[in-house]
Amino acid sequence: KLQCSSLVQPPAPSQHASSIAMKTVFAAVFLGACSAAFGEQTNPISKVLDLLGELESKIIKDGEAEAKAYKEYFEWCDDTSKNGQYAIETAEKEVAKLGAKIDELTSNAAVATDKVADLAGSIATSEAELTNATEIRGKETAEFKGSEAELMDAIDALDRATGILSKEMAKNPAALAQVNSKSGVQAMLQALSTVLDAAAFPGTDQKKLVAFVQAQQGAEDEDAELGAPAAATYKSQSGGILEVLEDLKEKAEGQLSDLRKAENTNTHNFEMLKQSLEDQLSADNKDMDEEKASKAAAEEAKASASGDLEVAGKELANSKEAMETGRSTCLQVASDHEETVTSRGEELKALAAAMNVLKETSSG
Repeated sequence: KLQCSSLVQPPAPSQHASSIAMKTVFAAVFLGACSAAFGEQTNPISKVLDLLGELESKIIKDGEAEAKAYKEYFEWCDDTSKNGQYAIETAEKEVAKLGAKIDELTSNAAVATDKVADLAGSIATSEAELTNATEIRGKETAEFKGSEAELMDAIDALDRATGILSKEMAKNPAALAQVNSKSGVQAMLQALSTVLDAAAFPGTDQKKLVAFVQAQQGAEDEDAELGAPAAATYKSQSGGILEVLEDLKEKAEGQLSDLRKAENTNTHNFEMLKQSLEDQLSADNKDMDEEKASKAAAEEAKASASGDLEVAGKELANSKEAMETGRSTCLQVASDHEETVTSRGEELKALAAAMNVLKETSSG
């Protein structure tokens, strides 16, 4: 016996709507034929309607569950998009901040480098000036000591010669009277040498004394050519040997005093210049150390910032990639959901149509 009910199998919710509709309509037509052939023996249409009603309920329930899941997923997509956008904006700000910091540190390092170069030039100049001034001061000091020694020797010789001549004058006034009557520096020196030899005055000191007198006479001759009066020559002719020696001693002492004053002034000026240059060198060296430290700190900070920038750049790229992946995935899910909703609607329409056919068949 033909079992009409065994030919009706309800489609799964995942089957395509047109397939469900065709199978449902086929089942309805077939069941209608079975009903006509067997009369009231069985009522398969009622059973099919029940099954179709259960299927309709299941499709609606599945749709509601899917809609709920899609809503939750859509909210997740929205949150993910917002979080991703925030991450991108944060990373972009960090990249910009680090880029600006690196530019600033690069500029700071360059400025420090220029300052170090300028300070190096200033230090080299100051050192050269100090070296040159020290060399000049050394030469001046050596010249001063030599001149001072010569003048001191001359003053000492003049002092001793004056003492010897004073003693000889007391012993033999006539001899000195003969010396006083002679004219000219050479004659005076010859007579002076004669007296000093007789008094056992050291030959070395005599030579120094004679050289000093001759040097003074030469200087006075130069002054005379320029219009100045030759005082020593005048005194040697009108006064006497003792007066000449005393005048020369006084002049030598004046020269020694002036020489020492000039030396003190030169020493003071040198010490002032030296102190100024040393202060400048100290300040420049301190500034150079600070600029070198500033440069090193800027370069170190730049290296650190460059590393941070690389990390931030990767994070930005990852955030953008994740943002695009999430967006693409969400769009695909939305498209699939829309397709599912459309398909489910078609399934429900097909079920409704099939149920109407069966109901009409049953009532006819």
